[in-house]
Amino acid sequence: MQQLSSGQAPGSDAIPEVIYKHSGHKLISYLTTLFQEMWRQGQVPQDLKDTTIVHLYKRKENHRVSDNHRGISVLNMAGKIFARILLNRLNNHFEQGLLLESQFGFRLHRGTMDMIFAARQLQEKCQRMRNHLYITFVDLTKAFDTVNRTGLWKVVQKFGCPEHFIHMVRQSLPSLVSCSLPY
Repeated sequence: MQQLSSGQAPGSDAIPEVIYKHSGHKLISYLTTLFQEMWRQGQVPQDLKDTTIVHLYKRKENHRVSDNHRGISVLNMAGKIFARILLNRLNNHFEQGLLLESQFGFRLHRGTMDMIFAARQLQEKCQRMRNHLYITFVDLTKAFDTVNRTGLWKVVQKFGCPEHFIHMVRQSLPSLVSCSLPY
């Protein structure tokens, strides 16, 4: 629970993250029992999957242009905690030598600045050795929306993720219950 970011918006249960962070062992014990039972049954309660989409203006030039707006999904804190547990397990699985050293995207302690530093080091080395270096940068707009979900699950399975883990991730995917629009 300590990994919850401060100031996160609470979900439909209206319980802020500070309550979870400072609740003590009783709530931790309750959530542990709940999550273990969910894992055993292979089911995620609807309350933990329900999400509210909140519409935000990005404070860019023209508020009438749709690209200047975005939606964020807000889960209940218990759902966020369970999602964090799944993410930590997935990260631990992939960090067991399954990914190349050169992969920086979406990895712990390997952010954009690390990639820029590595690219700069490679550039300097190639200059010293008088070798050509060709670099391509790809920035896919709305890439997540274009992912073949069926193919994604197959790739995760090929990386050795247990079937039950994949099932629980799929089970925990949010379902839209309401949308908050500007007036």
